[in-house]
Amino acid sequence: MLLLTAASSAAAQAPVPQAESYVLVNTRTGAVLAGAKPMERLPMASTTKIMTALIAIEQSDPDDLVTVPPEAAIGGSTAELVVGERLRMDDLLTGVLVGSGNDAAITAAHAVAGSEPAFVDLMNRRAEALGLRDTRFANSHGLDAPGHYSSVRDLERLGRVAMRQQRFRERVGSRRAAIPGPGGVGTRTFESKNGLLDIFEEADGTKTGQTADAGYTLVARAARPELGVTLGLALIGSPSEAVRAFDAKSLFEWGFRQYARPELLPDGAVVGSADIRDRPGVSVDYRVDGAVRMPIRVDGPPIKEVITAPAELQGPVSEGDVLGEIVVRQGERELARRDLVAAESATGPGLWDRVRDVLGSLTP
Repeated sequence: MLLLTAASSAAAQAPVPQAESYVLVNTRTGAVLAGAKPMERLPMASTTKIMTALIAIEQSDPDDLVTVPPEAAIGGSTAELVVGERLRMDDLLTGVLVGSGNDAAITAAHAVAGSEPAFVDLMNRRAEALGLRDTRFANSHGLDAPGHYSSVRDLERLGRVAMRQQRFRERVGSRRAAIPGPGGVGTRTFESKNGLLDIFEEADGTKTGQTADAGYTLVARAARPELGVTLGLALIGSPSEAVRAFDAKSLFEWGFRQYARPELLPDGAVVGSADIRDRPGVSVDYRVDGAVRMPIRVDGPPIKEVITAPAELQGPVSEGDVLGEIVVRQGERELARRDLVAAESATGPGLWDRVRDVLGSLTP
C-alpha cells in the first residue's frame, strides 16, 4: 500500500525548466532522473570556479599567504581585491566561491601554478582524469571565451567531487560571507547569487554563474536524510536568476517524490527452513540478520528477493549459525545482501535415532 500510494504521487512528469540544458541525478547511484541535452557542450560561466576552487583546495593549505597579481584586475564579477595585497588562501576561496570574484580566481591560479595558462593546464588535466569528456577550460574564471565549455552532465559530476571537500562545502552552503579588508582593515562582505539556498532548505550548495553566452547557470545539491537520498542538479541557459532558483527547487521536489524508504525486510524475519538430516520431523527456521530499509524508486521495476540456503542441514546447528544469504534486487540493481542465520538450535541424530534408522533398514 505504501509503495502504491507513493508511486501514484510520483507518476507526474518531471517539471521542465526554462533552461537550454539540464540534468537531475541521484548522486549515490548515478541514475539520471530527468534532463535535456545533458551532454551538449555549452558555455558554463562561473560554474568554472568549481574546478578553480577544487584545485586550489587540493594544492594549498588554508593559511598559505597569496599575493594578488596585476593580471587579476580584469573586471566583471569581483571580490574587491587590491593588486599587491596579501591574504590567506582560505579567505581567497571565500572570494572565489561566495563572491564569485574573477579577480579571486586569477589570484588562486597564480598562487597555485604561477600563471593562469599553467593553471588552466592543471584544470584540463584534472577534467580528463575525472572523465569529463565534454569539458574544456580556457580560463579560471568563466568569462565567455572560445574553447571554454562544459555539459550539465560533466558539471554535476564535477560538483559531486568538489562537495567531498570540507573547505568547499563550508563556503558554497552559505549565501553570505565576509573576509578581512585590504591590509586587514575593515571587512569585505559577499552575497552569493544562489537564491536556491533561500527558498529550498534542503539545498546545500554549489555554484552559480551568468554570462551573455551561457545565460544563468547553476550546479546544486540537495539532501533529504530521512529518505536517504541526495540529488545533484546542473542547468545552463536559464533566463534569469529567479527562474533559475525556482526551476531548481521544482526539480528537486519532484526528484525526492520519486523515492520511498520502506522496510523491505525486517530484522529477524523468517524466510524459510531446512530439515535436519536423520532427524525426521525436525527442522530449523532461518531468519534475516539485519533489517533492509533503504530508498527505492517507487515507479521502478518490481522488488525481488533471491534466497540461497540449503533445504537440508547436518546437525548439530546452533542458533545464529550462518546458513545462507538473501539478496534484494530492484530490476538488475542489487539493493542489499543479508546473511540468513539459524533461528534456533538443533542437535544432530542421537543414539536412538541411529538405532531406529538401522532397525528401519532391516525391516522387509
